[in-house]
Amino acid sequence: MRVAALSLAEINLESLSQYRADLSGLLKTHRPDLAVLPAYSALALGLGTGAFMPGPDFAATFYIFSADNAGWNSICTEIHAGLAREHNLYLAAGTTVESEAGFYYHTAHCFDPGGDLCCRQKQTHLTRIEREYNFSRGEEINLFDLESGAGTTIKTGLIVGNDARHPEVGRILALNGAGLALHSGALPAGPNCWEQTAGMWAQVQQNQFWAVEAQLSGRMAGRHFGAGSAVLAPCEITPGYSGYLARGYSETEAVTAELNEADRRRIKKSYPVLELLNRKAYSELSELYRDRENEVD
Repeated sequence: MRVAALSLAEINLESLSQYRADLSGLLKTHRPDLAVLPAYSALALGLGTGAFMPGPDFAATFYIFSADNAGWNSICTEIHAGLAREHNLYLAAGTTVESEAGFYYHTAHCFDPGGDLCCRQKQTHLTRIEREYNFSRGEEINLFDLESGAGTTIKTGLIVGNDARHPEVGRILALNGAGLALHSGALPAGPNCWEQTAGMWAQVQQNQFWAVEAQLSGRMAGRHFGAGSAVLAPCEITPGYSGYLARGYSETEAVTAELNEADRRRIKKSYPVLELLNRKAYSELSELYRDRENEVD
């Protein structure tokens, strides 16, 4: 299965038609079965087209965008669902903010090759800025079956923004059978290499799944985003035991690789990390968490 992580570098965001044409051209060039867009994709497109005006800083801009974007979310859904259908691929369309029952969630969506929504994931761990603006956290981690060809199905989950820094997210996915994680991220440009490695790279090694990590590239509302996108795998099945099948720089518009699911299943069988867990300890922690939740209620 061929996968691609797209950074939005070199994609024209000044009009919806140009955005769609540029993204379609990139998909035609690389011909992936699965493509992942970065975090804040809907916001970047909204600012680029002038549908939304920036605030005094990024945090304020993010808040302004969140307050009145339901119509814009529908437009973004139509564009990305259409691209998934046109190019017969799975498309994780980056992230937006959704309002639900008066609460705001940072949310990722994935569309299947028929253009239907196959997964919707709310961010479960909030950043300081998101907490200050009273965003709410998702309380469920969802998986879907991704048909990878030759009759092979891979259970897949979406990891939203800051959730990459919380190892329990990847562990929950893995314990529920995930073989692939799709991360839509956005890290500030500069010396962020250690911060990035402490995110998805670490989760992949801890849980032995694939990951396609799309990181946003460009300037937006006074902030410069510029981490490198990557396709990650357990060290044992990557060149030089690096944990990377492919990686790019901040200006790299697409990072692509081929995933051989038989390789991942082979190393899981020879060194079954998840079978070495102290499941009794996990059970005791779960009981403690439930007791605390009951106390709050």
